[in-house]
Amino acid sequence: MKKILLIKRAMMLLLGVLILYSCGSEEPNQSSHSGRQGPPQTQVRGVEVKVMEIGNEIVTPGSFAAWEQLNITPEIAGIIRSIHFSEGSTVRSGQLLISMDDRELQGQIQKLDLEIELSADERRRVESLLEIQAVSEEEVLRARNRESVLIAEKELLEIRKSKLNVYAPFAGQVGLRNISEGNFVSPGTTIATLHQIRPLKLDFDIPELYVHQIGVGTEVEFTTVGRSTRHKAKIYAVEPGINPQTRTMRVRARVENEEGLFLPGRFAQIHFNVDVNPQAAMVPSEAVIPVIDGQIIFVVKNGVATALPIQTGIRTDNFVEIKEGLSAGDTVVTTGLMSLADGAKVSVDIVEISFNDN
Repeated sequence: MKKILLIKRAMMLLLGVLILYSCGSEEPNQSSHSGRQGPPQTQVRGVEVKVMEIGNEIVTPGSFAAWEQLNITPEIAGIIRSIHFSEGSTVRSGQLLISMDDRELQGQIQKLDLEIELSADERRRVESLLEIQAVSEEEVLRARNRESVLIAEKELLEIRKSKLNVYAPFAGQVGLRNISEGNFVSPGTTIATLHQIRPLKLDFDIPELYVHQIGVGTEVEFTTVGRSTRHKAKIYAVEPGINPQTRTMRVRARVENEEGLFLPGRFAQIHFNVDVNPQAAMVPSEAVIPVIDGQIIFVVKNGVATALPIQTGIRTDNFVEIKEGLSAGDTVVTTGLMSLADGAKVSVDIVEISFNDN
């Protein structure tokens, strides 16, 4: 009897344990069903696409040249009497630079003046004799010719005398003198050089690939050695042909040089843009994801991230051009990219970007 009672108690205890176990196992299942609300949103950062003018910057060397330049030299041989400029000084157009000894020519001119006066008296004498038929017309003609020859010889000496003075044909800056006063010089002897440096020429070569994008009127920028400040120049002439050795075209730009900062012969680095796109869609470089068959970016619309295959264009330090598929105002993801998949739900925190930071 006791044995049966023990068996009943054991069975009731076992039944109670089963009931407790079944109740405990239902609660997790119920809580699991109640918490199933779909995949959670991913928190990411993104930027709005902006458009700007962008182009490939080409850098090429160049050099300055004087706008006008000549050697100050006499036209005829002689002794330098006076030098009317200081080394390194600025002279005006038409200013007297060199005076040479003209005493010999002046003496010849004075001699001719006397001979012309005598020949004029002789002409008048024979003309008066002709009136009374005392001389022939041939005598009068010879007298007149003699006077005309002497006048022509004087004019020739006056021209030679004027060549003893050297004048500045344009305003500019004189270089260093090679000759002193009292030296005998011959035609072609360089006394000094005259440079017009306001404005200046800037000569440089551009690759054959870009000759159709650069021409007269194109503005370029340049820097000089040791300085990062950019200055402007405008192309005003181009060489009508390609150099077959270098495959480049020589162009020439005008630099105003109003402050005289640049000198002929100085080196410069010329910067100009080619392949310019005035409405380039730009995104930060970190938004671009390399994949096996190219590159993609994630574009967010209505809270859903979509993987967009792209073709990139021009790159800068911090930004990259997207050639197609984007418009101004589109939202592009820049963080959390490795955890995203096509069609993922996202919550985007928009970050402002500035191209000035580029």
